[in-house]
Amino acid sequence: MQPAKNGFALLIVLWSLVLIGLLTTQIIASGRTAMILAGNVQHAAQAQAAADGAINEAIFHLCINGADQWQADGTEHVVNIGGIPVALRIDSVAGMINPNLASTALLAGLFQAVGADSGQAKQIATAIIEWRSPAPNKQQRQARLAAYRQADMAYGPPGHDFAALSELADVRFMTPALLADALPYLNLYQSGDPNPAQAGAKVRQALALSGQSGTKGDAYTGTSPVVFIQAVAGIDGRLTVRRQAYVGIAGQNGATPFQMLSLTDGY
Repeated sequence: MQPAKNGFALLIVLWSLVLIGLLTTQIIASGRTAMILAGNVQHAAQAQAAADGAINEAIFHLCINGADQWQADGTEHVVNIGGIPVALRIDSVAGMINPNLASTALLAGLFQAVGADSGQAKQIATAIIEWRSPAPNKQQRQARLAAYRQADMAYGPPGHDFAALSELADVRFMTPALLADALPYLNLYQSGDPNPAQAGAKVRQALALSGQSGTKGDAYTGTSPVVFIQAVAGIDGRLTVRRQAYVGIAGQNGATPFQMLSLTDGY
């Protein structure tokens, strides 16, 4: 009996050692995973800080005068922030159309330029103006709501500016295809009518169709030019962070050299 008891005790000891070994392996693996996750969080924070620092450097170069001034012309600049390389691209939005400011004629011109017939383009443009404009009275507000109900839409125009371009999808008569084609030419940070000298072919066509401007830029009424800055920071090819900013640039001679309008993650 004694040998059997000893053998059973040895078996228990062996199984206990196996269990302890498994638990130790799991704890080590969990620790390594936690260290990797912590390292990723740290690297992401470093990359984001580098991208934001690069955006501030871009703003500095946009505001100054002289040989070190940068232009918002799409040129790529690579800067080093804290040992992290960051690729910067700066573009002006002066050649784009702001649906919160554009006239009915200009909006109709744009949708006609991207493929709508003149009647459909006019309908969409009128609906956009209606969406962003307060109804003058209760009767008009109810009429707008009834028109959306008739189109099987469970809402009506809010009567205030678009907060995001995606809201254009909810406008009456809008189609997904037309919106997708028009979005590259729309921007909520444009401060006036598009400058033909900085506009793409579709925007210039929209201006021509609207009769609002020729090619001399006389339709541009913006004050402080707005630029779009994109910063892409990478660490050892393992992690990439993209940050995007819209900034109003008045320059070093302005009362306020710049104004940060938006700073977000980019995708």
